[in-house]
Amino acid sequence: MRRLIHSIAALGGILLGASAVPAIAAQNCTAVADQSAYEVLSLRTQMILLATKCDRAADYNNNFIKRFQPVLQANDRAVLAYFRRVYGNASQGRKDTFATELVNVMSQQANAQGGEFCPRAGMIINEMSVLRSMDELVAYAAVKDLAPSGTSMCPAAARRR
Repeated sequence: MRRLIHSIAALGGILLGASAVPAIAAQNCTAVADQSAYEVLSLRTQMILLATKCDRAADYNNNFIKRFQPVLQANDRAVLAYFRRVYGNASQGRKDTFATELVNVMSQQANAQGGEFCPRAGMIINEMSVLRSMDELVAYAAVKDLAPSGTSMCPAAARRR
């Protein structure tokens, strides 16, 4: 009975999510390019969690990494360029620390979702299957708003510089 209730609740959540028009993620960075890099990084982190927590490594590798490799590599360069601009010689360490913190926060959120995480995160694979270009992946990352609340690649002190 409990399983049936969870299934009905999950189905309701899926239907509600599918019918809602997603909002653009809250702007945390002053530069649009930096915000975009952060959103794609958040999407990539979500996909890493899907691969590891939901045993979906094949989907992660084939439908995400291989398919969007050029934009993901460009995103890695953009994220590092941001950290170089803001932190200079300490950029690599700050970037690595931020990426670790991001995955930890998103992993905690996934753990809090419990059994709902894998079905929700798995929908991302299906949604991305209709994307046809690298630009569409960037736009998709923006509307998914996966970046954890209160976390930003562009902290307030860095935005003021």
